[in-house]
Amino acid sequence: MAARVVNVSAPEQTFLEKIYLIEVAKGMIRTLGHFFRNAPRTLLHEVPVIGKKLVAKLGIPTIHYPEQKRDYSDRFRGRHILKKRDDGTLKCVACYMCQTACPADCIHIEAGEHPNLAYEKHPVVFEIDLLRCVMCGFCVDACPKDAIWMTRDYELSFFTRQSAIYGIPELTEKPSDTASDGPGYGYRPYYGQSPMKKAGEFQPSGLALLPVLDLRAKAINRMPPPPQAPKPAPAQAAKPAA
Repeated sequence: MAARVVNVSAPEQTFLEKIYLIEVAKGMIRTLGHFFRNAPRTLLHEVPVIGKKLVAKLGIPTIHYPEQKRDYSDRFRGRHILKKRDDGTLKCVACYMCQTACPADCIHIEAGEHPNLAYEKHPVVFEIDLLRCVMCGFCVDACPKDAIWMTRDYELSFFTRQSAIYGIPELTEKPSDTASDGPGYGYRPYYGQSPMKKAGEFQPSGLALLPVLDLRAKAINRMPPPPQAPKPAPAQAAKPAA
């Protein structure tokens, strides 16, 4: 059976459509309509008491920043922070999971041996390029140690590219992050108390082995050095025949 062919041709444009005046007029009418509807309400906000009450009743969506700030959800994805253990060390073990999961390739980690034998590794370098970051939260989901969270801090502005690269000093959680006037926690693996902490299993697994590791290190230091093999005597050059 032969296929049915349908020829579709675009209608001819009128003169007004060709010069695009109708579409421009429609956009200007919409813009001016919003302006004349919202401008009087915005001016009412400057009136000390009555104006603010009228604004609240009218439901104007305008936020007068920075005097007013929007209260975002606890799942807001803002600036990152690195969490600490109870002993003050970073929870991060430099496993590269967040760096691998990052779709923007904005995380750079360099690992090193931890000075505390209870932990195997720690990040010597942990950097996030916030100009490349897309705030997706994949790093938070990928972290097996609950070491990286996000806050509700959206006030991020930079004058240079280098200042947008946050390292360990900038990313480490500070008391100002959770203060009353701070941004507060945002996107994180759980909301409330950790299930692991409730079960009493929040301590690192290597902490119980720390006394044994200390004894092992002392025993290794007491051992005499292995005997060195005697160096072979240098070969004497053969004397030429007379």
